[in-house]
Amino acid sequence: MNLPENSQPSNLSIGKIILYNLAGFSFNLYDTILYAWLPYFYAPPEGSGLTRYIPLTIFATILAGGRILDAVSDPLIGYLSDNTRSRWGRRKPYIFISTPILFISFIFVWAPPVKAVSTVNVIFLATVLFFYYWAYTGVLIPWFAVLPEMSPENKERVKIATIGVAIGVLGALIGGGLSGALFETVGPFMMALILGTVAFIAGELTLLGIDKKQVSIQEVDPDGFFKALKQVFTDRQVISFSVMIMFVQLTYQLMLMNVPYLTKLILRGKEADASIIMGEVILLMAFSAPLWFWLLKKFSKKTVFRWIIASMAFGFTLSFFIGAIDFIPPMTQAMLIFPVAAIPVGGMFAGSLGIIADITDYDELKFGKRREAIYYGIYGIVRKTGWAMCSLILAGIFQVFGYSPENPLGVRVLWLVCALSCLIGLVAFIPYKLGDSQEETKAIMNL
Repeated sequence: MNLPENSQPSNLSIGKIILYNLAGFSFNLYDTILYAWLPYFYAPPEGSGLTRYIPLTIFATILAGGRILDAVSDPLIGYLSDNTRSRWGRRKPYIFISTPILFISFIFVWAPPVKAVSTVNVIFLATVLFFYYWAYTGVLIPWFAVLPEMSPENKERVKIATIGVAIGVLGALIGGGLSGALFETVGPFMMALILGTVAFIAGELTLLGIDKKQVSIQEVDPDGFFKALKQVFTDRQVISFSVMIMFVQLTYQLMLMNVPYLTKLILRGKEADASIIMGEVILLMAFSAPLWFWLLKKFSKKTVFRWIIASMAFGFTLSFFIGAIDFIPPMTQAMLIFPVAAIPVGGMFAGSLGIIADITDYDELKFGKRREAIYYGIYGIVRKTGWAMCSLILAGIFQVFGYSPENPLGVRVLWLVCALSCLIGLVAFIPYKLGDSQEETKAIMNL
């Protein structure tokens, strides 16, 4: 078995793990703000009195197109990172170059040049998001790929991933908990500048958590990019996991996008109230991290993950009824129901990264190569394809069922769409059977 030269089986320091996972803090802060508030900012609900910059359907198309571009670039960046040789190693150059571009584009996405619906705003948003998504991939995929290189042991990988979820949730908590209040008081651009600066600093610090020369013993892959893609996408285990991830993870993005509309149209609250709901969701994800760490050590990842998906589906179904109970205040209903979906969402993120590490080990058993980044690129392409669908789903549901104070049915229906998406993912994940170690996988798959 070819291990990374600097792989540390069981003595990784907490400090090193925390530094490495600060990129997750950065991503979650960016993502929470962008997906919670960008649709609301560019296409606010009817009758809200807020400026509309782009029609909802056009906005959804831009967002979907940007995410598809982002998704397509993931395996390419993964392949390039796997085959990069530099004095900084395979991963750090991409992270170093992409981090400031990500920060700058995140800030300027909140500064449309025309204060009304305009074609100029359409071109502006598409351009800025182009740079944002390319930079996002340039940081995310190489950073993800470091995880299997840090340790070959399942227990250690689960530990790294679980700590990463907790740190990522902290980033989401800061983004979700403060963005609404800042959006309301200092405006969207200053909100992005303040919180984006925090994300930028965290993103730069993550470089300190990655070893200088964390590279595999193998040479550059001679098979080429397209042959590597073919090997990946023709495997049934990879396909099962990929389809599941695409349908299950998009529900988290839909939840973030729907919360401001839920707050305004059903709860009759203000933007700051949306932050309270997001804050509760994200805190519960963080507090549940020890639970998932224990479960993922005690039971197989595939078993735990199936229960996670089923719990998410149940929680989203309950969310349809928020505001429908007359004798309980709507805000109280939201605070009581959202945890049912929020707690398993934390487990979903913790388990996903561990399963990708297992799939990478499986690939090595079959082909004798360490291709961590291309597998995290595949993870990126399928989940971002799901994310691209989110804006189209949101726009379609709102257009058909309504999203106004008089008719907020679209906001409710979106929760049922989330539940259905989870069930589709659960069915897709049935054929997955890899083990939690190379030895277990070797026996299961007869390799």
